Amino acid sequence: MQKTEQKQTAKTLLKKAHSGVATQSNELVEASYKMSIVAKRCMLMMLGKIHPLQSTTERIRLDASDYAARTGISKKRSYTDLKAGVTELMGTIITLKKTKSTIKSVVAVGMEYFDDEGYLEVGFSGFIEPLITNLTKNQYYTTISINEAIRFRSFYTIRLFELLMQYKNSSKLKIITVEDLRNTFQIAPDKHTRFTDFRRYVLVPSVAEIQKKTDWIVMWEPIKKGRTITGIKLSFELNEQTSFEDF
Repeated sequence: MQKTEQKQTAKTLLKKAHSGVATQSNELVEASYKMSIVAKRCMLMMLGKIHPLQSTTERIRLDASDYAARTGISKKRSYTDLKAGVTELMGTIITLKKTKSTIKSVVAVGMEYFDDEGYLEVGFSGFIEPLITNLTKNQYYTTISINEAIRFRSFYTIRLFELLMQYKNSSKLKIITVEDLRNTFQIAPDKHTRFTDFRRYVLVPSVAEIQKKTDWIVMWEPIKKGRTITGIKLSFELNEQTSFEDF
């Protein structure tokens, strides 16, 4: 009886989420979607409430005080941001390309908020749940520091940071086509069509913000086909040891 209780206790402890990190499958990292920076911050905080070895997710509580502490804005503004961000997540479509199919799903479903208490509760959609639960060491997943990513002021910066962090324990080198990057970021076909504009408004500011607000040094160089820039070679290295822990 005692051994059974110990196993149950160990299982419970194992599934306690590490609120300082967000873990998601690489399928979700590489999915295509676009949202505001506020909505993306809410999504990261939701991920921080889930242990990647959980079998299912439940309603997730997001507190304005926690959001305020992480972002440095007022608690009142934080509560407004949480409600607006989660409302947006309930309408944001994420597109995932599978081998034989394509999945489209909203990020979040349902929200209950408590004005007097300064918090709300929300759940991930059923299509997203398999991409954030039952993740094991043998699967491809990415873990990032929420406190690093939540300080970014650009959606593109967070998405680039997530893409890079897939390789933080391996080669630290990523080659990606401009077309794939535009698709992942869901940049409109008529926006930043020239690489000079894409570089100026998306790539360079994102790289600069990562280097300014984290311990990662990011370098990139264009890949050309003839005279046309078709891809980007990204490399990065840690300038100083990070403080967050993997599960």
